[in-house]
Amino acid sequence: MVNRREIYGPLEERTVENYQVQYLARRYDFGKESRIATMLVKRINEEITKAEKAVGISRVKPFEMYLKKGKKQITLPLFKPSYLEPIYEGETFNDCRRLIEKEIMEKTEEIDVAVSKEEMMRIINPWSYAKRSGPTTYTEGLKKQPNNFDETDSKRWDEFIRKINPKQPKERMETPDISAPERVNQRLIKMVSEETGLGKNVSKHLVEDVILLRNLCCPRTESLKSGEMVLLVTHVRAYLSQEVATRFRRLAPVVITVLTQEEMKRIPTNVPEALNLLKKRIIRVCFEAYKQNGLLTMMELQWIFQISSTRISELIRTFQNEHNIVVPTPGTILDAGRSMTHKDIIVRLHLEGYSVKEIARITHHSPKAVDNYVGTFESVLILYLYNIPTHLMARSLEKGVTLIKEYLKLIEEYYRDKTEIRKYLIAQGVRF
Repeated sequence: MVNRREIYGPLEERTVENYQVQYLARRYDFGKESRIATMLVKRINEEITKAEKAVGISRVKPFEMYLKKGKKQITLPLFKPSYLEPIYEGETFNDCRRLIEKEIMEKTEEIDVAVSKEEMMRIINPWSYAKRSGPTTYTEGLKKQPNNFDETDSKRWDEFIRKINPKQPKERMETPDISAPERVNQRLIKMVSEETGLGKNVSKHLVEDVILLRNLCCPRTESLKSGEMVLLVTHVRAYLSQEVATRFRRLAPVVITVLTQEEMKRIPTNVPEALNLLKKRIIRVCFEAYKQNGLLTMMELQWIFQISSTRISELIRTFQNEHNIVVPTPGTILDAGRSMTHKDIIVRLHLEGYSVKEIARITHHSPKAVDNYVGTFESVLILYLYNIPTHLMARSLEKGVTLIKEYLKLIEEYYRDKTEIRKYLIAQGVRF
C-alpha cells in the first residue's frame, strides 16, 4: 500500500525555517537537528515579523503567487500543508484542488478584488482548458519518441531560453534586506549570545544571516511582478545521495513567472493551443529556477499549475521529444528518479553524428553530463556484445537495472545485429 505521507511529506519539510536551520548547521557548526538552532530561528523570525507588521511591510511566502489587479494586491497560496489533508484521508488531488479553489475565491472576496471565478480558474487551473474537446485530445498531443533534430526549431527555442534571464533573489533587494529596529536587533543579538555562548560579533552575524535568508525566501511584495511566485527548491548542487531527508537538503530560493500579463489575457480556444501554452509555461519556470541555481520537482510543479505530477511529467517528456531539449529538473540534472527521455535524446543525437559539444548546445545540457550518458551507452554496448547478463551490467557499471534495460531497449532499436555494434565500436576506437 502506498504511504501518501512519505510521498507528500517532503513538501511540508521544505520550509523557510528548515532552510535557515540547515544554513546555521553548515555555517555555524550546529547539528542538523539542533534544537537550539531551531529555537533561534523561530525567535528571530517571530521578532522580525512583529516589527515589520508594525510598520506595514508585507511579504510573499513560498508557494504564494503574487497578483496585482488594478490597485489591489493579492497573494494566492497554491500550496499549504493543510491542502494535503484530503490526500492523507484517501481522497484525490482533485479534492485538494477544490479546497484550494474555494479558499482562493473566499480570499478574493474578502479583500474585494474584482475578479470573476472564470478568470481566477484560468489563472490557477490551466488544465481545465486542456481537457476541452477538439480538434485533438490530450493523449493525441503526447509525443513518445524524439523528433529528428530541426535547426530552425532549435534556434527558435534557443532564443526563448536565452531570454529567460531572471533576477537572482539578492538582486531584487536594493540593499541587503537585513534591517531591523536597533532595539530589536540588540535584543536578538543578546538572546543568541546567551543561548549559544557565541561572542557578540558572531551573534550579530548570525542574526543578520537568519534575517537575510528569511527575506530572500519571503521577498517584499513591491519587489515582485504580478504572476510571480517565490519557492524554496532543490539546489543544483544538492547531494541527494547524502541528503535524503528533504529538511537536510541544500535548497535555493527562486522566483518564477507562473503567469505573464500576456498569458493572463490569452484564452486558449482548443486543446492543442491550451497544451502548447501550458508546456511553454512549465518549461519557462523550470529554466527560470535553473538559472537561479534551483531545480523544480514534478511534485512542486503539480501544485504550481494545479495539475497532477503524472500529467506534468508527460508534458515535459513530450516537450523534450518534440524539441530535443533537456528540461532542467532533479531527474535530468542530478540524475534523480527514472527519467530516461533526456538520455534517449542525447544518445540518439550522438548516433546521428553530433559531437558532445553540439549535443550540449542543442539540448541545453552540460557537456559533462552528455559525455557521461554517451560513455555509459557505449559501455552497455560492449557488455551486450559479450552477452553479459543485465544484472551484472548494472553491477559492473554501478547503474540501476532499470536504466540498463532502457539502454538495451535503445540498442535493439538502433542495431540490427552485433556486427553493426562491433563496427560502431571500432569506429569509436574500441579494440577487440
